[in-house]
Amino acid sequence: TQYFGVHHVLVFFVYLRAQGMAAVLVQPRASQTHRLVLPQLQLPVTAWHEAHASVVAVLSSTANQHVAVSVSFVKGGQYARSCTSSPQNINTHAQQPDCPDGVANSKSAAAALAALTAAAAKTAIEERGNFTLAVAGGSLIKLLDGLKGESNVQWEKWHIFWVDERCLPHSDPESNFGGAYNALFKDVPIPASQMYAIDESLCQSNEGASGPCAQAYNATLQGLALEVLPVTGGLPVFDLLLLGFGPDGHICSLFPHHPLLEVESPWILPINDSPKPPAERITFSLPVVNNAKQACFVAVGEGKAEMAAVILEEAPADGSVPAALVKGNVTWVMDAAAASKLKNSAK
Repeated sequence: TQYFGVHHVLVFFVYLRAQGMAAVLVQPRASQTHRLVLPQLQLPVTAWHEAHASVVAVLSSTANQHVAVSVSFVKGGQYARSCTSSPQNINTHAQQPDCPDGVANSKSAAAALAALTAAAAKTAIEERGNFTLAVAGGSLIKLLDGLKGESNVQWEKWHIFWVDERCLPHSDPESNFGGAYNALFKDVPIPASQMYAIDESLCQSNEGASGPCAQAYNATLQGLALEVLPVTGGLPVFDLLLLGFGPDGHICSLFPHHPLLEVESPWILPINDSPKPPAERITFSLPVVNNAKQACFVAVGEGKAEMAAVILEEAPADGSVPAALVKGNVTWVMDAAAASKLKNSAK
């Protein structure tokens, strides 16, 4: 990994498979979120062929700046070669005709996500002895399956939270906690007391449950020691958020044009009119999302392609696409299918 930049810094993590497939994470280092138009990124042909890889998606957040980018290709545990693309090359639409057309798949995206999460955990544990991870529901958590067999993961120092939850018992098939527990957490030695699930005793019935559940979850978070969950500016600082997004661009349980997008406190909000069933849920507030040390969007599959392009290249700020309102240190992990509708990608 190499860190370069003129106005903001981009960090590229390239993970290669034996067949030469790669997934790319691009991590902006900026105090606020903008959008950068990157046409075809050109790199020396010799470096591409030496690494036997192709960059499938280059996503960042700056505002049409002329940024110098350096990419390191990782091959067999070694850096194959570093090569820099000048600002002039970044801002040209010409495509390098001799670059190979390798395609990243969901396996390489999963490997990249696992590596990113493990790195975030290592850093946090070294800094203060704990790692806080907040996850979305759905199939996202399954992409961390590769961490199960890793001997150097200090699971006992992980603290797991949910960015949103349906007000349902844990045994319900729609429970985010239940899905994540069965997919991953039951198989790793994280103490049960460090998996912060919704209080299911408050949601035996969905109707009327969001208020009490949100109050209880908010109290749980605020009651944690600062060495577990630091607080700055009156907001918690999670080490890493793993976020998905819906076809409408919603994140957590923050939906397009919903009044909750404007609510700044408390940390955990109740929603009783979700456009997706069940109606009653709890969710992180948008300020809590934006106060995280790092947020990572995960997009795998063609079904994510259209909205990913809207979020990254149109970035509406009117609340019509809540995912576009996520700011700060934001990383995207995508496979080639999810990146297929990006006009300003690199291949």
